[in-house]
Amino acid sequence: MKARIEVTYLPNVEDPEAISIEKNLSMLGYTGIEKVSIKKIYEFTVNDDSYNILDEIASKILTNPVIQSYKITRD
Repeated sequence: MKARIEVTYLPNVEDPEAISIEKNLSMLGYTGIEKVSIKKIYEFTVNDDSYNILDEIASKILTNPVIQSYKITRD
């Protein structure tokens, strides 16, 4: 089975990479872009027994719970 872990910044936490992209777009003359946000997506192929460990992997390895959240989905 395929599964995804999607990592995003929590609301009100600045995303430095997105801010940099916004500034560069503006400097290059692109207008009408109001907000950029970035998500990291990790894709896993796991068996049914291993699906349950993805929550632990996400919370202990892939995210900083102080500034990020995650969502696990099955494909």
